[in-house]
Amino acid sequence: QRATCVRNASETCPMALRFCSFNVLAPSARICAPLNRRPWQERHAAICDCLLQLEADVICLQEFDFAAGTHGFAVLYQKKLGEVYELHMKQRTGDKNEGLAMLIRRSAFKDIEVLCEELEPDFCDRVAMYAKLTHVDSGCRILVANTHLTVAHADNSHDIPFCRPRQMEQVLHRLLAAQCCDAVFLCADINSDHLEREPSGPYPPEMVNRPVTMAFEQGFASALHARHPGVRPISHTCSYAQDGCADYVLFRGHSGLQLHEAFLHPNDLPLDVPWSSSTGWGDDAQATLSDHRPLVVDFSIAAAHNKL
Repeated sequence: QRATCVRNASETCPMALRFCSFNVLAPSARICAPLNRRPWQERHAAICDCLLQLEADVICLQEFDFAAGTHGFAVLYQKKLGEVYELHMKQRTGDKNEGLAMLIRRSAFKDIEVLCEELEPDFCDRVAMYAKLTHVDSGCRILVANTHLTVAHADNSHDIPFCRPRQMEQVLHRLLAAQCCDAVFLCADINSDHLEREPSGPYPPEMVNRPVTMAFEQGFASALHARHPGVRPISHTCSYAQDGCADYVLFRGHSGLQLHEAFLHPNDLPLDVPWSSSTGWGDDAQATLSDHRPLVVDFSIAAAHNKL
């Protein structure tokens, strides 16, 4: 059930705003079991169908494939989603075969401006996307970012202490420098989990999770964790955290922005269900579309005189 904004007992205004953030696991990447037994065309067609059913207004995808060996990948997404969404894409730099995509619901926004940025340090080949949008129903101006940070490799001396914080610093700088916005949102695969308490090699968890706490220090909140404070959600499997990690929709706004719900799809699976190499996220094949679970967040937003 999507959120609505209620003005009074007899009048409801459709000021709902739904986000979905999802790492779709690029076919050109190393595909783990059981996903390696499913053709990429079939899996990503099912992802597109799932995204349509989730009815998000803004969809941020990570590991969107650009490889020559997966010819037709973007065409598939455009064909299945293009009537409803405006598709924007950004490939990582260097020789990387994947990157980011942002899908913006055509009927929900106007005055759409999309900017892409190559993040430092350049040897990490990481990128970010930013969309400044006017929400048609509320008239609010919002800024949405999408990024995928470097993996928290514990076997080198630069990724955890330097590269990852530097990447987040740049993204936050652009979000915080935005003028005349009613709300800002960051959809991200940060490759860490601020609830992790185990060290990663020689690095304490506080250092591994530094990019997330940097956002918290700037007034952002995690929608999933705000709605489920007593649970440690797991939205993707990984080899560098004890039980997996969480993806993030981080938000910051004025009093007219209200968080209503946040969940991992499928909603009937527990938030902390572990990944299985034999069944993925569960026995139903449609629950395992990637090694991540789609993160869906519902807000309502109303115009306010005080901009960020």
